[in-house]
Amino acid sequence: MSEVLDDSGAGKDTVMGRRGTYLWRECMMMIGMKCMGQDMECFHFGSQSEGTTTPGLQSDIDFLISANDFNIMTVWEDWKSWMLNLLMLHDDTTPPQQYLLQAIQTYTPEPETSLIHGTLVTNDCGQVLLSAERGKQYIEYEDRDRGEATKNGPSVSFIPNWDVVNAFHIRKPLPEIHHWIDRCKGRPV
Repeated sequence: MSEVLDDSGAGKDTVMGRRGTYLWRECMMMIGMKCMGQDMECFHFGSQSEGTTTPGLQSDIDFLISANDFNIMTVWEDWKSWMLNLLMLHDDTTPPQQYLLQAIQTYTPEPETSLIHGTLVTNDCGQVLLSAERGKQYIEYEDRDRGEATKNGPSVSFIPNWDVVNAFHIRKPLPEIHHWIDRCKGRPV
């Protein structure tokens, strides 16, 4: 089997080389972002960076960007002044492991009451929420000078064969994720 993988360009050395290359690319991109004054992290994921694709398959490159200037709150006590705060909400209409993000004021830990940005919408209860669809439209509009955007699911990309997803980092562990991790490790739940 190893010989077949080596012959197809998916042997151990190739896989390790690809992983190293994509880790290096992540480091270079984060250094570049810091030099431009952006507090972001970036990650390659998927078959290209994992080295699990073979030449000729023309796999796309999957890329995730996480902005660190957002504070994703799981409870009100997580609020931080002078940050962009979003409170995670979950109700009966929200699918498992998905959340609505309610906009919270920057100067005081109170819900935002007006649409202060084009990426925000109000729901039937009057809560001001971040809209993923409006977020993608905002990225497409702001970077319109880069050409036509390609949108696939949560991805908005201006680079052919790249899926670029913008995300938020949750700094607190979520119980449902720990339950899944513990289950995968074989620990009793």
